[in-house]
Amino acid sequence: MTVTYLGEKPGGEKATNTEGKRSYTRTFVLNASSPSDKAYTVGSHASLPVIGSVHPQDSSAFCRTLSVTNPNPYAGWEVSADYTNERKFDPTDPESDEILTSFTGEIYQEAVDKDLNGNGIVNSAGDPFDPTATRDVADLIARIQSNHATIPPAILSYQNATNSASITIGGLAVGAGVAKHQRMDVSSRQKRGNTTFYSLTQEIHLRKIGWKLEPLDQGLREILLGKKRHILNESDLEEVTKPVPLNGSGVAITTATPGDITFLEFDLYDKLDFTALPGIT
Repeated sequence: MTVTYLGEKPGGEKATNTEGKRSYTRTFVLNASSPSDKAYTVGSHASLPVIGSVHPQDSSAFCRTLSVTNPNPYAGWEVSADYTNERKFDPTDPESDEILTSFTGEIYQEAVDKDLNGNGIVNSAGDPFDPTATRDVADLIARIQSNHATIPPAILSYQNATNSASITIGGLAVGAGVAKHQRMDVSSRQKRGNTTFYSLTQEIHLRKIGWKLEPLDQGLREILLGKKRHILNESDLEEVTKPVPLNGSGVAITTATPGDITFLEFDLYDKLDFTALPGIT
């Protein structure tokens, strides 16, 4: 039982370049001396490229896939090696693979009660609009892919956390409090050579205004002389039925202007050091 490497197939090479993403295919011919020589034996021949090996003419392209076919049973075999420059691969250590970062966007609607200058969005009588006004929000989403021998235990701590200090993701500078760790996906167990690993994809949402909750200070009750009481209409001294703006100290503002409106501030998410995560500096 012998597998003989016959060399690269003439005319068996092809290549593409799509907006800078280069890919190549090289085809190799081998001969088997016995029907018991199967795809694994043929594809493992020492003369063939291995996953992660560099393309001979393009040092930025790495072998990603090997395909074994038997066009001339049982003796004639062909092995196709596919290369790409999209990611650097290590043939023996998947954790050393290049960490990939990509960006996409997401647009959605959210309720809004203050304008760009921080003034409250209220009607000419100083009352909040009902229903509340809405606006478009566009978040930038970073996706970071990395390989790990075991699932990192820290991923539980970072769920829904925000960055406590300025960071850099894929060359993009991100201020403190702008990034929120939104989601993590972990692949099923993979194998390269004799090494098993998991592929981790982090999804981080970037919002320039940050992630604090800043609601309009309003309610049906106010604090007077240290005690809570229902806010009364000035006209008939009846209890109000709709929220009234408050001044930040629990006192009703009966004739509020946009500049009088007060907003409260709440931290909802843990603040953590994101540089402990792969792909973030």
